[in-house]
Amino acid sequence: MVSLDHWQNSGHFNQARRAFTATSNGNYIYIIGGVDANGHYLTSVEYAAIQPDGSLGSWEITKPLNEGRFYLSSVIVDGYIYAIGGATGPLGEDNIPSASVERAKIAANGSLGAWQKQAYLNSPRRGLQSVAYGKHIYALGGYNGVFMKTVERAEIDNNGNIQNWMDESESFLVDRYIHSAAIHQNRIYLIAGHVEKQNIMSYGDVESATILDDGRLSAWSIEKSKLNTPRFIATAISTKHYLYLAGGHDGRDRLTSVEYAPFLPDGSLGNWTETLPLKSGRSATSMVSNNNTLFILGGAGGDNVLNSVETSKFMPNGSLIAYEKRHPTPQ
Repeated sequence: MVSLDHWQNSGHFNQARRAFTATSNGNYIYIIGGVDANGHYLTSVEYAAIQPDGSLGSWEITKPLNEGRFYLSSVIVDGYIYAIGGATGPLGEDNIPSASVERAKIAANGSLGAWQKQAYLNSPRRGLQSVAYGKHIYALGGYNGVFMKTVERAEIDNNGNIQNWMDESESFLVDRYIHSAAIHQNRIYLIAGHVEKQNIMSYGDVESATILDDGRLSAWSIEKSKLNTPRFIATAISTKHYLYLAGGHDGRDRLTSVEYAPFLPDGSLGNWTETLPLKSGRSATSMVSNNNTLFILGGAGGDNVLNSVETSKFMPNGSLIAYEKRHPTPQ
């Protein structure tokens, strides 16, 4: 085993895509929708089994979405995947934010049942994020003609259905579009994002709110700790002790940098620290974790749309490592 100075290459899925969404139930990783290298919206969904050593099985095609879209989000609740919002129509400034929500049931072998339409969001949202807590899903920010500060919440019934979306009374302090988000215990964290019509392109802050016992959100507050590198279309994930942010764009370049911050006892964040960088800069990507392994998937890199996967491992202090197996050179 040779220690690497970047994340490890870990194979490829079938169809290169950017601005898609990915999620995991701990046994399988799912990648959903997005847009391909030719600018076509994708309905296709792929999944791969997570092996005990943190490697991935072969990527398989499963049931497609009813509606192709990009910059959507997804969550898993009680054995169902929910695909939320995004955009359709012409690529560029004329694409159309979507309020569509679909769900599919996860079978024991990891495949999905047919996607079924659910209650529409109250507002269409492109470039949103979503998180799940208990029986609630939260749709966070995005774009519907303006950069948004609002949150919608849906409760899932015992049959896995969403009956309606409710507008939360507490809005963000900062509008958030193509931002990142994660949840830790009962606290939601919104990270960075694109700045609307300003000289700077991206935020470097984090905003958080607590989920109350009835599902409502507390008032949002800005965390004291700031990112080392402001960015948008990055990807975030939380673990038991740390919040991670990887890749994205700073307005000039796609980023290889990865940062992490510890969760403090009161739920706030400690200082952000840079750790093992990605092998290649990528934006409009997705990241998932399982046990002590992080996976970053696809996105845009250089002049290409990617189908590559990179992995790294957690250290107890929060830093990341990657190893590569190398066979000895014959003498």
